[in-house]
Amino acid sequence: MRHLARVPYIYMLAILLLASCGKQYKAKGLVKDFVRENAVEEVSINSFSDLDSTRVISDSTIQALREGLKQDPMFKPNSKLTAERKDQTLFYIRMRYQEDTLELSRTFYFNADLEGIVAVK
Repeated sequence: MRHLARVPYIYMLAILLLASCGKQYKAKGLVKDFVRENAVEEVSINSFSDLDSTRVISDSTIQALREGLKQDPMFKPNSKLTAERKDQTLFYIRMRYQEDTLELSRTFYFNADLEGIVAVK
């Protein structure tokens, strides 16, 4: 009888897992679309990290990253970031990609609603 009391917890965990997978999938899609539309050359993406969150990046750091994107040789100078920071929490995902024989990475930051990319590092 005690095991029946645990059933709602199992369902709740399953729902949380599915929700986090959906966010991961959406973040990857946003990054792939951004890279496809804004990269100077075709990018060979190897993998993505897990989607995670942070609250320690200041608005001035976000602004510096946004300005730095204009000089980033990987992306077109007129690349547009599609989202603004709405609150303290940001999500981020790291994209690993191949350039010649080197494996490199870029980190993409999203607002909490995953509406678009806020900054790239």
